[in-house]
Amino acid sequence: MRDKPDAVTLLRLARAALLEDLLPMVPQEGRYAARLIANAMAVAAREMAAGVDPAHAELRALATLFGEEVTAPDLAQAPETVEETLARLNWRLAAEIRSGGRDADPQVYAALWDETLARARVAEPRAVPSSGEGTKKRKKEKPGA
Repeated sequence: MRDKPDAVTLLRLARAALLEDLLPMVPQEGRYAARLIANAMAVAAREMAAGVDPAHAELRALATLFGEEVTAPDLAQAPETVEETLARLNWRLAAEIRSGGRDADPQVYAALWDETLARARVAEPRAVPSSGEGTKKRKKEKPGA
């Protein structure tokens, strides 16, 4: 059985206590660091809440770029194995981009843009359009526009 509150809830509660109870007592020169810690806690909570879904989405997108098939057993692997596969595919894509082999490839552009939006939503959700909104807008533009 899992303990309640869960880790995400604990991070959110601790962040709220830091900002609401402790921050007013922190001297001015320490407030930046306190807010930095609070923001890191918020990012960690969002990453934990998202679980494995972002890694699985990235794996499916990269596999599609390389014509590989991702099966349910691939996604059911230990997170470390999924991360190793992601690292391998990301290195492969980076090498192809560096060599010019993926220049002006709209599939690569779309995959990179979608991944950028996904990561930005975790880092600062208010700064990024809701899911799908920014992707549709950017896909209409040409790369380099």
